[in-house]
Amino acid sequence: MSQGKTWSLVEAHAATYSTSVSADTLNSEFMSRLGVKSRNYVARLALARSLSLPEQPPQLEGSAGSGKTIHGKAMFGDDYQLWLGFLVEHAGSPIETVAELQESVRRHWARGIALLEKDWRHANGEFEDFLRLLADRAGIQAESRQRIPGQTSGASTRTFVPRACPVRVPVGEVAVELTTRKRVEWLLNGSGGAPHFAIMGETGSGKTRTGMSMLRSIRDQAGCPVILFDMTKGELAGDANLVRELDATVVDPSRAPIPLDVLHLPTGEDVFGAAMRFRESFSRVPVNRIGAAQADALRDAAERALTRHQPTRVADVRDRLKEVYAEKRRKDDIVTATFNDMTGRTLFEPQLSPAEFFSRSWILDLHSLNNVQQRLVVFLLVDALYTYLRLLPESTMDAGGHRALRVVLAIDEAHKVLGEYQPASLTSLVRESRSKGGWSP
Repeated sequence: MSQGKTWSLVEAHAATYSTSVSADTLNSEFMSRLGVKSRNYVARLALARSLSLPEQPPQLEGSAGSGKTIHGKAMFGDDYQLWLGFLVEHAGSPIETVAELQESVRRHWARGIALLEKDWRHANGEFEDFLRLLADRAGIQAESRQRIPGQTSGASTRTFVPRACPVRVPVGEVAVELTTRKRVEWLLNGSGGAPHFAIMGETGSGKTRTGMSMLRSIRDQAGCPVILFDMTKGELAGDANLVRELDATVVDPSRAPIPLDVLHLPTGEDVFGAAMRFRESFSRVPVNRIGAAQADALRDAAERALTRHQPTRVADVRDRLKEVYAEKRRKDDIVTATFNDMTGRTLFEPQLSPAEFFSRSWILDLHSLNNVQQRLVVFLLVDALYTYLRLLPESTMDAGGHRALRVVLAIDEAHKVLGEYQPASLTSLVRESRSKGGWSP
């Protein structure tokens, strides 16, 4: 057939198709993983995975070579009209020759198999978890799926199992070592290192871009959940590619509450200690520091709420505070005014336990909240994360001393909520979470 002529369905069905050598090797590996004997089954899965993305697949380098070919009849089967229709529709412009069609298949196949490899890593090589992840991406509702109104989700509900492996994170996009000219990488979870850092620079210097690049790399390598606070314009929450790559659920508390039992009291936990942590988190929220008498009343209110209400909501603490103030004949002050600001919206709703919540990735879009509400959300969630990690056994290590990561916490524009005085839970999280598999940029 001539490559210069407009093709027909018959010609497309009779043509042969291939992908790059490296992609073809992955295709063979997936045949063993999935227990299939025909290359075309995996190839179709790769095509579908790539076609699910709105962007065009990238060009392949000339040195990529070509793997084994598959005849069009085997590649597309009896549904070849549908497959060809999907390819043409995705291209957004006419595919005028068979050669162009073959190149489109080649690129989609290569991108799709690479994405399947990432999915396989995220599923920790577990066949059933891999299938659940693909089903979730396809919008197929699993029996265990919890749908939470008002939230945008790309996240699976599979149980994350941390695995110990080296996580090497590129620092920036162009940074290279002066002597070797190799790209600068940071061994995030190596022995003797601290898995926490801050990115600082002038406005427009690329801080957010660098941070998101590092988050993507960590997620790709470790597969661990990411908790990302978007404090400014909601641009991160609105980045469909970032949401998909982090496998995250987006929550805007101005529209729907964060589905976390944020004041969860673990079995056997000291109520007084939990009340003290709430007081510590709350005391950093008002602009002015609260006095000793106010702090005592706040602790008493939190202790009463945690004792009487399970699950405990922030509004429960507010109501108990009114009770304490009435008993002490105290007038309304900055503490009660701050509670009024905080509870003007329901910021948290105890739908998920900390174990359930922190096993998934979330992008929390806080840009529509006022400063008081933003600070409260960050401080209470950090305290909940600290409490959750503190009660877990130490994270496992491989033979090389690389510790498994359980969760990543990231705050974009952290200066908006973190001032001179940090909540004790945050400093404790930074100091103690390394052995638990926590990481915070």
